[in-house]
Amino acid sequence: MKPPINNDSTNMNEFELIARLSELESAKNIEGADTVITGIGDDAAVVSTPASQMLLTTDAIVDGVHFRSADERWFDIGWKCAVSNLSDIAAMGGVPDHALVTLGVPSRASVDTFADFYDGMNAAFSEFGGSIVGGDVVSSPIMFVNIALSGHPSTDSYGEPMTMRRTEAQAGDLVCVTGPLGSSAGGLKVLFSGETNPSGKILVDRHFRPTPRIEVGNKLVEFGVRCAMDISDGLVGDLEKIAKLSGVKITIEMVNIPLATELIFMFGTSAIELALSGGEDYELAFTASKSLVDDLVANKVDLTVIGSVSSSELPSGQVDVVDENGELYEPIHKGWDHLND
Repeated sequence: MKPPINNDSTNMNEFELIARLSELESAKNIEGADTVITGIGDDAAVVSTPASQMLLTTDAIVDGVHFRSADERWFDIGWKCAVSNLSDIAAMGGVPDHALVTLGVPSRASVDTFADFYDGMNAAFSEFGGSIVGGDVVSSPIMFVNIALSGHPSTDSYGEPMTMRRTEAQAGDLVCVTGPLGSSAGGLKVLFSGETNPSGKILVDRHFRPTPRIEVGNKLVEFGVRCAMDISDGLVGDLEKIAKLSGVKITIEMVNIPLATELIFMFGTSAIELALSGGEDYELAFTASKSLVDDLVANKVDLTVIGSVSSSELPSGQVDVVDENGELYEPIHKGWDHLND
């Protein structure tokens, strides 16, 4: 038996907490999901899959590293934890299906914390797809959460299952993003500074409540895009991953990077640095031919062209950032490194 979890005056052991978490599962998510045959309660969930291929992703968050329990924004933390996994499915152009949640629970954690946290996760899955079908609870000196999420590919215009991959960038492609960048990093800075003006509050909300681009990812696959990833660790650092795996050179035109009005208001000329290196925007970066980009624009897909792909003389690929004069620009930071930041 693991140490009891104290909910004020009521002690709850592991099994009581699991029972409580089961009650927190959204009836809409579980009972209404025709792919969930057996949810929480047995040794394993039983689900059906709508396609022969399966997408699998997992992501963990740790108190003090990815969130601060002192903020007590448990709904938002639950939302963001779900979105970080949903965004991986979006980057593949997929459809989310089933999630397993592992909780690391401190000895004196309140059950109300987990109620709010699960409400946030359930809200994100309800809005963007997927459902929680099981997981695990372990005792831990600090709170952590890990979600493992499955999904399946969406289909192209011929009805065939298809995914987008980092290896498929081609010389001659344009580089595009699906929305403004830097807002999440700006929101984090505002949170630390304690600013309370309206623009700052909007950025903080964007930090806590990002949107995974599931629908856009599906649309990109339908139109024939084959290379994409989500911007979770910073634009430059993430595009370096595409450049390396595809063996190409990517040139970013700094002047074309979309920035939110609130970010410019709060940070001025420093806003561009947040856009280049700030993570957790969860927009999609993708490459496609000019004709394909024109088709996407004609069909009202929200995108901004920020650069181009060319052949690289370096086997590891490269990413160059150029300013409005075409001069090379060296960002102060390139992105988030989970083991060194």
